[in-house]
Amino acid sequence: MTAVTLEDGRSALGPHPVPKGLRASLASLGWPYLLMLPTMALLVTFTLYPLLQGLLMAFFKRGVVVVPQVPSTLPQYIGLENFVGLLSNADFQNSLLKTVLFVVIAVPLNIVVSLALALLLSPQTKLFAVVRTIVFFPSMISLLIIGVAWRWLFGLNNGLVNYLLSLVGIAPVPWLEQDTMAQVAVVIAWVWAQAGFNMMIFIAGLTAISIDYYEAASIDGTSKWRQFTHITLPLLKPTLAVVLVLSSIEAFKVYELVVSLTGGGPGKATVYLIQTIYDTAFQKPMQAGVAAAQSMVLFIILLLLTIFQLRVSRGEK
Repeated sequence: MTAVTLEDGRSALGPHPVPKGLRASLASLGWPYLLMLPTMALLVTFTLYPLLQGLLMAFFKRGVVVVPQVPSTLPQYIGLENFVGLLSNADFQNSLLKTVLFVVIAVPLNIVVSLALALLLSPQTKLFAVVRTIVFFPSMISLLIIGVAWRWLFGLNNGLVNYLLSLVGIAPVPWLEQDTMAQVAVVIAWVWAQAGFNMMIFIAGLTAISIDYYEAASIDGTSKWRQFTHITLPLLKPTLAVVLVLSSIEAFKVYELVVSLTGGGPGKATVYLIQTIYDTAFQKPMQAGVAAAQSMVLFIILLLLTIFQLRVSRGEK
């Protein structure tokens, strides 16, 4: 294809490309690295520095606030005592166990619901686009607001959920007043909040699967279920791995939804790991180092999940 030029020598297709010599000169001056400096500064300031600071805090006995004029508030180096103390910390162990249980139940349920929605709403029509937008909308709402909304829906005497159950003759359910039901309520609200976002990831994965596979299977007389199990699921493995890891990370970090929905109650039935870390740091004197150690345990769990996702993605490639 021959480039068209105007009378003054300018290209009719747009501005002149950057001369190779100038590009090489900018590269030799480190210009690309200079352009990355603002992003790197934000990353170091708001991610790496807090991470290192939290790691250092885990080796000290200290509070959140340090006043140099008050000797009792000064950090005291205690080595690995904060980490060893977690082995006998009942509150931490209980919250960690409940968090793992929440992840084991909520994440698979979220994947099933998200994938089902993606399969139902994947057709590219205007009607389905509108429905997809409605389903996706909860993922754009603050989890605090979602918790408040579901707290009203799960009300014992005036909640919408119990009202609908009463229409079919079912007695009111103590969603937020009984330990097990409160945990079920948190799972329902969390899956509702996360399903739309993961649905869009699954739709992207489904769109990437060539329709030729399904056409060939239909010619061979393969049922829809066998097409799903032998074509869709195998080709969705990378997408499933991404959704699994992202959902697990979000589930381990669940906090705002629980605080506004149950407040950690009844009792401590829905006190998960993040709330335990917060309470340890800000409601117990000189326990910020213990909270930092708890945060490091959570960081290691999330790091292992991320490594797993990267390995799976690399293996699929």
